[in-house]
Amino acid sequence: MARVQVGFHVDGDVWEPEQLTGVEDAGYDFLTTGEHMVFFRPILDVVTVLAHAAAVTTKIKLIPSTLILPLRHPTIMAKELISLDILSKGRLVASVGIGGDYPREFQACGVSMKERGKRANEGIEIMRKYWSGERFSYDGDIFKLEDVDMLPPPYQKGGPPLWVCGRSDPAMRRAARLGDGWQPYMYTPDLLAESVDKIKGFAEEYKRPLADDFAFTSFMYVSMHDDVQEARNRAIEQLSFRFNMPFEKIVDKYCAYGPSDRIVEQLGQYVQAGANHIVIALVMPPEERMDYVNKCAAEILPQLQEMTANRIAT
Repeated sequence: MARVQVGFHVDGDVWEPEQLTGVEDAGYDFLTTGEHMVFFRPILDVVTVLAHAAAVTTKIKLIPSTLILPLRHPTIMAKELISLDILSKGRLVASVGIGGDYPREFQACGVSMKERGKRANEGIEIMRKYWSGERFSYDGDIFKLEDVDMLPPPYQKGGPPLWVCGRSDPAMRRAARLGDGWQPYMYTPDLLAESVDKIKGFAEEYKRPLADDFAFTSFMYVSMHDDVQEARNRAIEQLSFRFNMPFEKIVDKYCAYGPSDRIVEQLGQYVQAGANHIVIALVMPPEERMDYVNKCAAEILPQLQEMTANRIAT
């Protein structure tokens, strides 16, 4: 089996060109960044950040983690992702979800929260059709298209791989039916293992064999410090700010923290549960970010990349 792929999350902050190339040079396999439209803290546009990263890197894969697909028309989204795929010379992986945690951004974009699942399903189907390079028409419940196509075609034939993000059974069904990967967040190892089984079962229902390289991904916050309690305290402070909610009671479930060996052991539980991709989102002061990037690359990254996803789903 292939080794575990490890990504680094920059979370929509401003990263200078030399910092982005530093992430690539450190040996991470892919770089991710998040998005929200209307949010309680500053966050940059995901497509713009990835275009910035594509311009200054040469080999690291680039992943939006995660595009809130229902907030955009799929024609516009397909065009932006084709452009990113071409400009990065095929280094793009698309990761999409339905959002819903922050209803204000749906209101601000004029999109009904009730339609977000259907908009995502139709949006994925439409983007796939655009990426095929052929002319097509589409008669959906939400979107109606007649005799359309899109040029130039994506760099990757058929378009970039597409991961589905979420936590629910409908999201798992979406991944099994339409996706090339699954990316949950705020998941324990047990929940990840359960989702791996469910997605494989749903794929069998749809009579859709999953590819050998289907991505089972775990997104994890990581707080590095030799003192376990200090690492935990830093995680609580930062994640309470990031999510605008108290994190003390749930930090142990959703964040790996402490010395490097302890973190490797915690993240390894997700690999045992079936993950073949790990996204690391470091808790760190902005002024020390490159020290943390390199420390994680030296002490954690190699051990994760030596692992293989060895769990067989029942």
